[in-house]
Amino acid sequence: MGDRRRMACSAELLAEYPGRAISASARSDTAAVDGPYRLIEQPAESAVTPANILAPHRERSLQRMRDRRLVQCLQDGSDLNFATRPGCAGLELIGRNQTGTGTLGLHLHLTLATTPQGLPLGVLRCGFGPADPERWLDSYRNLAATARELTRRTRLVAVTDREADFFALFDEQRRYGRIDLLVRAQPDRCLEGPARELFPALAAGPPASCLEIEIEGLTARPKASGPPTRPVRQKRLAVCELRFRRLTLPPTRRGLEPVDLWCVHLVEAAPLLGEEAVQWRLLTSLPVEDADAATEIVRHSWQRWRIEAFFRVLQSGCRVEHLAFRTADRLQRAVAINSVIAWRLMAMTRLGRQVPDCAAELLFTDSELSFLSDSPRTSGCPDPIGWGLRCV
Repeated sequence: MGDRRRMACSAELLAEYPGRAISASARSDTAAVDGPYRLIEQPAESAVTPANILAPHRERSLQRMRDRRLVQCLQDGSDLNFATRPGCAGLELIGRNQTGTGTLGLHLHLTLATTPQGLPLGVLRCGFGPADPERWLDSYRNLAATARELTRRTRLVAVTDREADFFALFDEQRRYGRIDLLVRAQPDRCLEGPARELFPALAAGPPASCLEIEIEGLTARPKASGPPTRPVRQKRLAVCELRFRRLTLPPTRRGLEPVDLWCVHLVEAAPLLGEEAVQWRLLTSLPVEDADAATEIVRHSWQRWRIEAFFRVLQSGCRVEHLAFRTADRLQRAVAINSVIAWRLMAMTRLGRQVPDCAAELLFTDSELSFLSDSPRTSGCPDPIGWGLRCV
């Protein structure tokens, strides 16, 4: 209980000035400075783990999810670069630069719950470890455990990028069944039945409908030598053809059964001269029996970029890559605390845009409100989001 109170005080202190040093946030209060450090610098074998740090926030996130019929669980990984901490114990190799020099850091794999409109409801999991396929299976199993804490009224959809496109994950979904999968396809593959390959099968036949998609522009990402790491892309409103069909994926090893999935294909009909057509190939366990259902799948996948925005808030807003702790387990604890702060910043931004007249009490304490306004605040403000609770 003492550690939980200390963690709440530490998170509140750090949230006042995200990205700043603890000593700067505490305004020279020695006890306030010592509290976060004592929490984060517990022995490695202590109960102060990222999962336990995240537990109170996760409980509140589940409360926010229980009133929803559908919740998107966005999953992705990000490498946190701690190359400037060569003496930090326990860091792992996260990549190599152009000269072959290894870069040390932490691989973070995170699950962010959002509404279908992209409003973040909370961080469900903050995992660390090697960047291998097993992390996607662990993340899915964690979601399966989360689903058991919710009623069947709330449907969970795990939305992932192309790294999660491997047969074992679809087989895992078939066994649990409580959480649907939506994965962006990465490799072409052979299929069961008359359709021999996935990509040609998706592109075959007339489109079921057409969609207009606003495509964000991309500038070239330069590097020291050779061509840019990504091509330039102009911002535009793309007219895309939409197709869907049901296919059977063959197992990748003996002893497993084939998996039936729905596949949605979105491709730009007339790309600009010199630019590659925008194209999405989506594999899902959700039923897609008409064009409206296929359009809904595209909308779910479109929201996946929210987790990319979350990582930007965590790295740029909270500046977690500037943390100066000397061991990997301490860095993991600090990142877990900052992930809740990043969620709060992101939720404030989305609420301000989507529901500018919502009650300020949703995300601000009484002392914060009294500081922000000289006039007495109005009581009994409506709660249009339906949260009915404070940020934790």
